[in-house]
Amino acid sequence: MMDTQIFKLNLSVCATSLYILLTELAASGVRPTREEIALRFSGGDAETDIAIRDLLLHKVIYENDPGGDTPLSFHTNPASLWALP
Repeated sequence: MMDTQIFKLNLSVCATSLYILLTELAASGVRPTREEIALRFSGGDAETDIAIRDLLLHKVIYENDPGGDTPLSFHTNPASLWALP
């Protein structure tokens, strides 16, 4: 479920939108890989990379790299772990 604390971070619209998308993917049981994000996110590759970087920087999301043939995925952290300004 989306945490409205995301708006207190004053992130870009793109980063905030990506966070909302990631919460929706998780709620739908979809593994949030880069491929799944690209299928649903309106930002281009560069915008998506910047949004991911910003969310990682603020600890809003983390990467899960299971290794092998399973692709990297992105998951949300609880707001209590975020790096608030």
